[in-house]
Order: sequence, then structure tokens, then C-alpha cells
Amino acid sequence: MSSYLAFLPPLTDFFPPTPEALRVVQTFFKSFPFVSSDLLVCHRMVPLLTRTTQVSIAQWFGPPTPMGRTSPVRAILNLPGRYAWSAAEAVGPLNLIYILYSLPAKLHPLSSTTTTISPSTGLFGTGLPITHEIMGSLYVLHYVNRAGITPLFVSPSMSPIWAPVAMAMAFFQFCNSSSLGGWICYDAQKRAINLSSNKVVDAALISPLSVLGMIVFIGGLAGNILAEWHLFELRRGAAKRKAKSEGKATVTYDKVYAIPEPKGLFKYVMYPHYSLEWVEWTGYWILGGAWGLGWSWNVSAALVFLINELSSMTPRAVDGLKWYEQKFGKRAMAGRKAVIPGLI
Repeated sequence: MSSYLAFLPPLTDFFPPTPEALRVVQTFFKSFPFVSSDLLVCHRMVPLLTRTTQVSIAQWFGPPTPMGRTSPVRAILNLPGRYAWSAAEAVGPLNLIYILYSLPAKLHPLSSTTTTISPSTGLFGTGLPITHEIMGSLYVLHYVNRAGITPLFVSPSMSPIWAPVAMAMAFFQFCNSSSLGGWICYDAQKRAINLSSNKVVDAALISPLSVLGMIVFIGGLAGNILAEWHLFELRRGAAKRKAKSEGKATVTYDKVYAIPEPKGLFKYVMYPHYSLEWVEWTGYWILGGAWGLGWSWNVSAALVFLINELSSMTPRAVDGLKWYEQKFGKRAMAGRKAVIPGLI
């Protein structure tokens, strides 16, 4: 371990990431499920990472993740759920904003005859092209809801989060936002160099493919939010009925759940908010490809993020499907799958 750490760039190189630091982050992030499973294969430590940070291989064979429905009410190092979740998830957008505003100023094309990155083409003063600023803005938009609105204002309650889980969440967010931020900024640098030498033609802001990507992203985001809000309303209703039946004046929402009826977004799957989040990030990947940031696993940080989401959230949904069936019965499931209609 010490010999490996000796070859890592200095810590300061990750703020914002230099090319070498970015390679380290992206290499780790691409192998995240496999590396993490090697580090955490001891007893119940295996599945401690959260919905977006769980070890995908270990998840299929370990006990349910101690969070949300399956989190212990009392445990050493428990943190308040709302604030721990919000703080950990906020690492992503805050780090991305920092990178987009600090890294472009440090990057200059290799040729002394050209200017710095795409001057005066953006809207937010980053020095990046408008397409790249939009890519950053869409990521931040997702996490305004994910780290702020949902946990702090919309969710009726959130179970406690164990401190190591919150730390793992924050680390995942740092890696992902560093990968995406570096991808956006260094692509803009390469684009500026190639454009100045007439090696490429800049991608059009509006094209059939970019419009498709934007529609898919916004549709997935909206559907994800609507599905989660529906679940929150079901929990509120169940908690009020429970309080009324018990003759209590105070309504408590902790550990109170309800099963959605098989209609609307929940007609075919129990976790449409997961499925629609994948749709959202698929649109993000399409948008990046349409604007020339690349499509492949080796180039597109958006694709790497999407695959990490798929691999980590699927076992969580499968576990949740089993939990629903055990709690509410097979009949209430109405033949629904976890996240992919008719398959999983």
C-alpha cells in the first residue's frame, strides 16, 4: 500500500485535478466496484456503501445495506439522516463547481499563438464553451434536488446514516465529480487547440442528437422526482392512518412504509425512480456525445458514471423487491419486477 501511495500525485494536484491526478481518479472510478469489494470483504462491512456507492459484486451476496428501510435505529456513529445525506451528496456539485471555475484558468493551449480556452463563449464566466457549461449545469441541477430539496424539504423522514457510510458517499461523489469536471475542462482545452489549428469543426449547440439527449435527461429527471414524491406521499398517508388508529396526536414518519399500487410509474416496476435516474444519465451521456465530448468507456466520464449507477443500484433494487414481498405479500407485488419491466 505504501509503495502504491508513493506513486500517487501530491494531494494538492487533485484540487483541481491535474492530468495525472485525473487519470488516477478515473482509473479508480472505472474499477470502483471491483476495488471496493477487495477492500471491504469482511463480515458486514461488504455492503456498507450507499445506493450510489455500493459494491456491486458484494451487494449480490451480502446482507441488505444498513440504510433506509434496513438501517438500525440505534447504532454507534449514527448521524442524522437528512443532514448526513445532504452533506455527503453536496460534495459532488460543490466540487464540480470548484473545478469548472478554477481549472480552465490554469489551462492554456500548447501553442503560444492561440488563446486560452474558448474565451467569452460561455454564460457563467467559467471560460468554457456554452456546451460544456451546460453539461456542468445539468449535473448541478440534479444534485440541487438530490442533496438539497429532497432530503431537507420533501422527504417526510430519513433514517440515520452510519458515519462510515456517509464518508463513503462523499468519497464517491468526490471521485465522480472530479472525473466529470476534468472530462469537461480538458476536453474544452483540447477543443480550443484543435479549433485554432482548424483540425476540427466545433459541435453545433442544437442538433437532432443534442435535442434528443436533453429531452431524455429532463424526462428522466422529472420522472425520478415524481416517482420519489409519490412514495413520500404514500408514507405520509400511512403514518397519519397509523397515528389515528393508535389514538396519537403526533404523526411520526420514521420506519413507516406503504406499497404503491400497480399503476402509473409503478405499474411494471417497484423502483421506477431508479430506472428513471438511469434514463436521466443516459440522456446526459447522449448529450456529451452529441457535443463532441466522446462516447466510449475510455473517453466519456458520463458513460462511466452511468455504468457505476447501473451496477450499484440494481442489487439494491432487487433487495428492496424482496423486502416489499416479505412485508406486504406476493399478491401486493402484482407481478412487478424491481427496475426493468419483465426482466429484473
